[in-house]
Amino acid sequence: MLPSPVLDCPHCGSPGQTGLFCSACDIYMPDPTGTVKKVTYNRRFWGSYLLEGVLYLVTLIIGWYIWLAFTAKDAQTPAKKLVDVYVLDIETGQPVSAGRIWQREVLVKQLLSGVVSAAIGVAWLIDYLWVLFDRNRQALHDKVSRTVVVYAPHGLPSSLRRPDEVLTGGARALPGRGVKSVAEELRELARLRDEGIITDEEYERKRQELVDRL
Repeated sequence: MLPSPVLDCPHCGSPGQTGLFCSACDIYMPDPTGTVKKVTYNRRFWGSYLLEGVLYLVTLIIGWYIWLAFTAKDAQTPAKKLVDVYVLDIETGQPVSAGRIWQREVLVKQLLSGVVSAAIGVAWLIDYLWVLFDRNRQALHDKVSRTVVVYAPHGLPSSLRRPDEVLTGGARALPGRGVKSVAEELRELARLRDEGIITDEEYERKRQELVDRL
């Protein structure tokens, strides 16, 4: 497992930040490649919320859940897949698992809205409008799920992938096939170092681990 990159907060300068949010000023931390951005309100509301609702109806609900079974492994819902946004863990900065997506979309979002709506009738509206006033573009269901939505038009970089994806270029190993050869992993590790995603010390430590496997 490669450690998350350690960054200085570009907003307040606080050193040693490793997550998506600065522990000092609570502002979203851009990834070191600069390809992942805080999602805009328009993309979050119009491109995700409303589009999700349209897809939900067009696919007759059951089709949306079938679609979700394919997109959840990439930390996305069907609508999020179409607008290039991802759901990341607020603590680790890595994409959430498929199980967390199902939990967020079904248990948290829908059940929370259903229970509160029964009491005050406008829970769904409060949930969505919360994004307007939250500096990190989080909805209430994000707060409960400990997640944040980010915009990544080119996909998530290696530094923000789950540990099981980093050394395999984002591809998951198939049952019975194993992972890349040590030589391929060494080349991938060198690429991560050359792109500044990992430090020289991290590179040497991981390289030695791979060499020890020979």
